Amino acid sequence: MALDEEKFQSLLEQVRELHRLADEATRERARFDAYVQARLRWDDRTAPALPAAQRDLADQAVDALSRPRLSTLQSRQVYRAFFGTSSR
Repeated sequence: MALDEEKFQSLLEQVRELHRLADEATRERARFDAYVQARLRWDDRTAPALPAAQRDLADQAVDALSRPRLSTLQSRQVYRAFFGTSSR
C-alpha cells in the first residue's frame, strides 16, 4: 500500500534535503553512500566508518529511505532522489 500523495511528496522533499546536506557534509560521497546502503541491507559489518556528524546524517537518510508502506514506484523515486540512480 502506497503513501498518500501529500505524505509521499513530504518524504521526497525530506530525502532531497538529506541529499543536499550529505553533499555539503562530505567530500567522500561514495563512502557516505556506502554507509547508507550497508545500513539499508542491515549489514553493519560492511558499513565504512564515518565521523559522528556524517553518521547522524546518514542514519537520518537510512530512516527516510527505509520507510514502510511505499509502493515500488515511490520507493524507486525516493531512492533516486537520494542516490541519483534508480537501481538498488
